[in-house]
Amino acid sequence: MQLVLGLGNPGPRYALTRHNLGARCILAAAARLGLGFAEPSPAYRAAVGAGPNGPVTLLIPLTFMNRSGDAVRAWAASTGLRVGAAPPRGAPGLDAGAEAAAPPPDVVPVVVCDDLQLPLGSLRIRAQGSDGGHNGLAAVIDALGGDAVPRVRLGVGPLDRTVPPEEWADFVLTEFAPAEIRAATELVDHAADALLCLLEHGPETAGARYNRRAPRDLDLPAGDR
Repeated sequence: MQLVLGLGNPGPRYALTRHNLGARCILAAAARLGLGFAEPSPAYRAAVGAGPNGPVTLLIPLTFMNRSGDAVRAWAASTGLRVGAAPPRGAPGLDAGAEAAAPPPDVVPVVVCDDLQLPLGSLRIRAQGSDGGHNGLAAVIDALGGDAVPRVRLGVGPLDRTVPPEEWADFVLTEFAPAEIRAATELVDHAADALLCLLEHGPETAGARYNRRAPRDLDLPAGDR
């Protein structure tokens, strides 16, 4: 079983905000696979079926972003599967006895989320890494007990500046400007293709094929660049 988490905030108020691009990617991937969503838990929506590499669950938390880890815990409890980060390799101080006492997880999820540190239209796939200040990713990492978790990061940041930390929360909860909508929609489609490639071939192959910088041909007025 493969598990994918598409991060966002619940409800129509947040549906088209920058922070919901991960959830939108999951919806697009489900459409490609012909899968529909159900709400088996107050903590998440889930689409279950055949993926490109066997059974897959596409999960959208119904919690707010900073509680995304609760959705992971709820899904693990409902399935009885151990969900966690990939086991460390050659971690200092970890002897063979400790490795034997901590069995590897049954499922290492893939996380799809927005990233305001990347300009709009860019995409980065990584096999592991820090949360980068993303509250939803931080909550998932905490629930999994480690950051060795593949992630698909979708750029939602401005093309011409860096957003200071004190503006992060407000910025990601804004909707895309009219001039940005085409780029955001195209990014969701690109990310859905990248996600299906990742599920079939792994993060390294998917990253080599789909990682990209912000396209140079974004149709934005000069004042929005």
